[in-house]
Parts: sequence; C-alpha cells; structure tokens
Amino acid sequence: MNALSTSFFQIQPDTDGEKLMTAIRDLPISGVELDYRLPAPVFHQICPALRTAGIPVASLHNFCPLPLDFLKTGGSGDLFSLSDIRRDERQEAVKRTLQTIEHAHDLEAKAVVLHCGRVDMPAETQALYERFRQENTLSQDTRLWLEGKIAARDRLKPAHLDALCFSLEKLLTAADRRHVLLGLETRYHYHELPGPDDFEPLLQKFDGAPIGYWHDTGHAFINEQLGLIAEGRLLGNLSDRLIGMHLHDAEGLEDHLPPGSGRIDFAALASQMAPGVLQVLELRPGTPVDAVRQGLAHLATCFKDHK
Repeated sequence: MNALSTSFFQIQPDTDGEKLMTAIRDLPISGVELDYRLPAPVFHQICPALRTAGIPVASLHNFCPLPLDFLKTGGSGDLFSLSDIRRDERQEAVKRTLQTIEHAHDLEAKAVVLHCGRVDMPAETQALYERFRQENTLSQDTRLWLEGKIAARDRLKPAHLDALCFSLEKLLTAADRRHVLLGLETRYHYHELPGPDDFEPLLQKFDGAPIGYWHDTGHAFINEQLGLIAEGRLLGNLSDRLIGMHLHDAEGLEDHLPPGSGRIDFAALASQMAPGVLQVLELRPGTPVDAVRQGLAHLATCFKDHK
C-alpha cells in the first residue's frame, strides 16, 4: 500500500477537514496515515469522509487524534512517554495509546506507530547537531564527547526500558484483541527509545505478539550521518520484523523532505522490503501539494516492482 501521512498538511486552529480531504482526493494514493497533529474535530470530520471516498486508513501515528486540551502544542508523538519511570505519567501514556489503538480498530487500520519515550538525561542534542554542522564530519573531540553522552545514557536506560516493557505488555494485550499491529519506530535523537541496540531484544521479548519494527528512512539516515549506526544496519538487521516504513528524504540533518530531493536511495530500500510492508510517505507540514505529487512519483519509480 502506498499511503500518505496527513503530516504534509499544515493544520491551523481553524482548519476545516474538507480542505484536507480535497488535497487527499487529488493525489494518487491508495491509503492514508492519520498523524498526531490532527485535532479531534478534524479527525472526526475526515474519518467518515475517507470511508465515503473509499480511501482506507493504513495506520495511525500515536497519539491520534490530538486531544483538545493539548491543541496549543501542535501535536507530538512524544506528548506522553511510555518509558517514563514515574508510574502516573506512564499510565497516562498507556491510556492515551489505548485510545489510538481503539480508533485504529474502528477504522480497520493495520497498525499504530509508536514513539516510546526517552532516557531522562541532559542530552544536549542541539549541541551535537551544531557540532555536526560546523565540522561537517565529526571530529575526534566530538566523537569522544558523544561517547561520554552515550555511556551516560546507557547507565540510565535499563530503568526506562523496564518501564517501556510494562507499557507494552498492557498495550499488546489490547492490540491483539483489536487485531492491530504496533510499530516501534526508528528514533531521531540518540537518547530516545528504542535505541538502535534495543529493537532486537524488545521484539524477541514479545515474540509472537502483534508488534514489529517501523523503519523511518530520514531518522535512520541522520543517525548514520552522526556515526551512531552503520549505514544500512538497522533495516538490514530488522527486515524480517519490518511491518512498515515512513518514507521521506534527507540531506544533512534535515529530513521529511519529498523523495528525490535528498540523498536517500529509495530503490535500494525497496529491495529490502517484503511484500505487505506498509509504505507511508511522511512529509513536513506545509509541503506543497505539487511537491507531494513529485515525491509520490519518485517512490512509484523506485518501488515499481514491490507489491
């Protein structure tokens, strides 16, 4: 399925869902992903419109829809943390995720994409990215600095992973009952979970449950640029557990660009995808419809032999 995330559409406080539907109907797609920026009123407006138009919902990106009490945030996959070591905070994240799973079931969507929280630490990610921009390639001094940060992360990570497992146990029971897959997404920041080394143990722990790996092309590319993972390692190691992909291009530290406008080789990615893996084009808000169309055309060329 070649689906498009609603992330491309710039949501305003007074957005009318019909404007979003008009843009969607005009594009050559076979499904949509409803993303976390959709306010509840727009969500409830477009869901019946999608059904009427015969456009299936492939997936939902947690937390969806955006609750009205968080409207001013603009939405985020990190509004609540499934790996928070504080019980009340974690339970709130589970409750909100259960609501997304319920919506996915009602819409007959195949999957819910999860951000799983982060290690609570002074990550200094902006300092890392500024170093990268200034140096182009990371210097030995920056690599040593980053190694220290990763060591600090790894000392704190076990408690957060335990908390995440508590959350997933509850969520997977509901997902199994609702016939919905949960996708653990590649993260952007080095202190977010799951980290590159965490996916395999988590998927092994919950082997047989409705859970899998959700590959994000831009996030993986940027982690490769920063030297946090070897090129192609994540997808190569996890292709047998792959359930879906967020497809977008990247250049330097900029991602969520239309495919064909950056440095990612989508034809090479297509060769690693098994049949049935969800393909979702996920672009930054405000991407012009013409650019969306060009990105879809580029993907169609790269994925022409993939079903």
